[in-house]
Amino acid sequence: MKKFAMIFLLFILGCQSVESERSLADKAETIPSSTAEAEQYPVAVDVIVPEQVGVNESFTMDAEIKNTADEMLEITTGDPVFYYIIRDSTGKSINTITRTDVGIVRTIDMKEVIVEKHSYRFKNPGIYEISAVLEYTLHNGDSRKLYKMETARKKIQALED
Repeated sequence: MKKFAMIFLLFILGCQSVESERSLADKAETIPSSTAEAEQYPVAVDVIVPEQVGVNESFTMDAEIKNTADEMLEITTGDPVFYYIIRDSTGKSINTITRTDVGIVRTIDMKEVIVEKHSYRFKNPGIYEISAVLEYTLHNGDSRKLYKMETARKKIQALED
């Protein structure tokens, strides 16, 4: 009888574990794959980089988050808001510039654009792609919804001096 009770208990706990993993996955929204999907997101993101820079020349990447909703939004992000992914010409990630803090609550007014600037320098010549990723939690009363959005990849050429 004890064996049966133990097996039953493990079965119940196992089912709850699978259920909680599914509900977490269902809560996370991923990068929109079409314009129609992108329209359902309350914000839009973009990254702006120069087309060409010199090797060892510092340049600035501008990442933008725009409130596209018809109301003020309250979100929780990291600091900085974005993290950046830099890929070489083969598509391999050569550098990820990450956040230093998480759990920052921000409000974004209707149609407001927040611009975040980040400096970078290439050590080798080549063609690179840069994108910025925004992970945020949208607050709507007592409910919270997690989103993850990546900007379109922008090409930049690092030229030898």
